[in-house]
Amino acid sequence: MSVAIIRRIPTRNQSDQIWIAWYDALRKEFGRKKANQLYIANWDSQNGDDSDANTSTLRTHLDRYGIDVSGGVLGGIKDFGLGTAGYIGDFFSAGKIITIGLASIVAISIGAIIIQVATRDKVRAEAVRVGSAVATRGVSEVGKK
Repeated sequence: MSVAIIRRIPTRNQSDQIWIAWYDALRKEFGRKKANQLYIANWDSQNGDDSDANTSTLRTHLDRYGIDVSGGVLGGIKDFGLGTAGYIGDFFSAGKIITIGLASIVAISIGAIIIQVATRDKVRAEAVRVGSAVATRGVSEVGKK
């Protein structure tokens, strides 16, 4: 299977996915070092830096294996933006998890207080006393000991 992919050498007009599949087949067949040499040789001969295949996806994939494909100034900015967006997305995912955790703790605490007020007379009397003090702005507590 990989030999058939290797024989179909990609040209500059083909998509980044074809170039990625070709590189992966080379790496599987020849190992990383030889695959990198063959890939770079074909990329340079096809003037791949100026082709539509030179995408962030391709550059990220190849960077994992030690191949640095230039994306030019605009490609570098796009890669930086996509990386930053990934970090921001991770931050918001963590924030969402923390918010759900804190909301759960608050809900459990409120539920425990409601259960205490509903089931214990002493707690209910204290809750009524605090509630009336809040409602009267402390006037109901003046003079009580």
